[in-house]
Amino acid sequence: RRARSNTPLQALTGLNETVFMESAQALAKAALAAKGTDEERVEYAFRRVLSRQPTKEEKIELLKLLAEQSEHIAGGWVDTKALAGDAVKDLPPNTSPTQLAAWTTVARVLLNLDETITKE
Repeated sequence: RRARSNTPLQALTGLNETVFMESAQALAKAALAAKGTDEERVEYAFRRVLSRQPTKEEKIELLKLLAEQSEHIAGGWVDTKALAGDAVKDLPPNTSPTQLAAWTTVARVLLNLDETITKE
């Protein structure tokens, strides 16, 4: 059991550590491979990480994040390769590296939720 912590070190590890990043990329790739709309993909990723359905508010926030990140990445504000990494190899059909990078951001958020990291 891991104790709850609000220290920056825990957040930085969860966001920047290689294994966390590769896990987020794999989750993003799996979400993109799932058939359906972005809303259905958010539900899929959320259920894989937290083993429950997202609330309406959670789903709205994640979809908003996805749209914002897609816009930033497409606009060149964020390097696609930095987020998508080697996961761009063998992309699911009809997906782009930009989509993978945006979904990687959403996956990083899900993997770094307090509900994901701590068990109470």
